[in-house]
Amino acid sequence: MRRGLATRLGLALALGLTALASPRAPAAVPAPVPAATPVRAVGEGEGVRARLAQPVVLRGQFEQSKRLEGFRQPLVSRGDFLLVRDRGVAWDTREPFASTTLLTRERLLTRLPDGSQRVLLDAADSPGMAAVNALLLALVAGDLPALAERFALDETLAADGSWRLVLTPDETGLRQAFTRITLAGDRFVRDVVIEEAGGDVTTLRFLALSDAPAAPTPDEAARFD
Repeated sequence: MRRGLATRLGLALALGLTALASPRAPAAVPAPVPAATPVRAVGEGEGVRARLAQPVVLRGQFEQSKRLEGFRQPLVSRGDFLLVRDRGVAWDTREPFASTTLLTRERLLTRLPDGSQRVLLDAADSPGMAAVNALLLALVAGDLPALAERFALDETLAADGSWRLVLTPDETGLRQAFTRITLAGDRFVRDVVIEEAGGDVTTLRFLALSDAPAAPTPDEAARFD
């Protein structure tokens, strides 16, 4: 159960399916989360929240490296993502295998190039799944008030506008899955490190981020219908 929860959260944050990554994928690993020069501590993320932009739409690219306990080479994947506030997130993995993962409050599913799809989480199956999906969206969207209900937040702010936020799980179930999750960024979340209780570590980097145009195009909106 611990690994299942960790994998689901990793799917959302990693913007791709770790299960589709290959040990023979290129071993280029995203850089570690950069250190921020501390200027003040504000508590439960208030300083970070003030610095984060709140776009209706965010588009960009992602790079994911997942180091599995007992394996020398990381699993690496890359692709593009689309975040539409109040609708969900779509990740299009390009490497090492093409796939699309869609996360909404109702479900988490993956689609393959052959048209097949697999539902990974469905809120209709269990009331608990709705809570899990809500947590996934909070992590991806940087919903700090929602995260503060489940994690202890420890922020570090820098004079140049960058920040680092360490999330330590408060709930027993989350503690069984994660040691900590570290976010870093500026107007947007740029880097994520997920440390799992079993020793696996996922490192994410978000690139080429853009919030223009400010509204989703008809094609973008249709992805969540």
